[in-house]
Amino acid sequence: MLGKVILDMDPGIDDALALLLALSSPELDILGVTAVAGNTTIDKTGVNARRVLEYVGKDGIPVFLGASAPLARPLSTAEHVHGSDGLGDAGIPMPVQPPRGGGIQFIAETIRKYPGEVIVIATGPLTNIALAYTLYPSTPRLVKQLIIMGGAYHLTPYGRGNVTPLSEFNIYTDPEAAKIVFESTAPLTCVGLDVTTNPSVKIDPQRYREISRLRGRKAELASKIMKYQIERFGEVEVHDALAVAAAMQPAMFQMVEMNVQVLTNNDVSRGATIPFKPKEGGRGRARICIDINSEEFMRLFLEKVSEA
Repeated sequence: MLGKVILDMDPGIDDALALLLALSSPELDILGVTAVAGNTTIDKTGVNARRVLEYVGKDGIPVFLGASAPLARPLSTAEHVHGSDGLGDAGIPMPVQPPRGGGIQFIAETIRKYPGEVIVIATGPLTNIALAYTLYPSTPRLVKQLIIMGGAYHLTPYGRGNVTPLSEFNIYTDPEAAKIVFESTAPLTCVGLDVTTNPSVKIDPQRYREISRLRGRKAELASKIMKYQIERFGEVEVHDALAVAAAMQPAMFQMVEMNVQVLTNNDVSRGATIPFKPKEGGRGRARICIDINSEEFMRLFLEKVSEA
């Protein structure tokens, strides 16, 4: 068993794929899922997490609703990327159980209950994490590790923004929350666009056909929700699944230790993540992924999604 895990997410097609990968990984003890507004509104992200869990028979994992808006800004969603329902308008059944409230409290109380044991994998805007850190100040020093999908660090040819030239969606959506998280003392691993937009880890039509031929509920669900992006964009970027892979097999990634400044301006630089080297002899607060063994990742992803 690798460790106890909380998944903080805004499903979202790639969040749903990340959830499927995590559910297929017995080394991850998933204690719960917390939903945040991002790719779509909080009422949809919480329900979408439950839709995924119930579709693949994992009803027992609780889902908690967190923040419905960024800390200081209006919410701007991405239904044009994920479909009006957030799951590719694939007709996935609505859940029997509704999500619960109290997501931020769940994060903090679970980390306090298991000090030094809980890995949080955050694949949406960092609003829930920032609130947990702020409202429950012991949280950053008690969490084992925070792994985020977020940021464009310009450390590789792929590290450019996907909202502005400088900014990645999750950080852009709530830069004030990201600033709190990056300035905390909690151990932080960043899986950003520097690796997640590498063409070698995208689902292209050939890989999609391979997945669509697989049997089992997980593969069936993956195929259904990916169809929307394959038809519209010709590919699926599985950003969030890479954050789960970083928890499962960190050796798959090459990382560098850096400090990161998050810009909260109201211009094109909003949400930019500016990495800089620590002072000589010091250690960076964040480990930033700059390369990945793409063949190993794709083999892992396809193997896990194909499992019953």
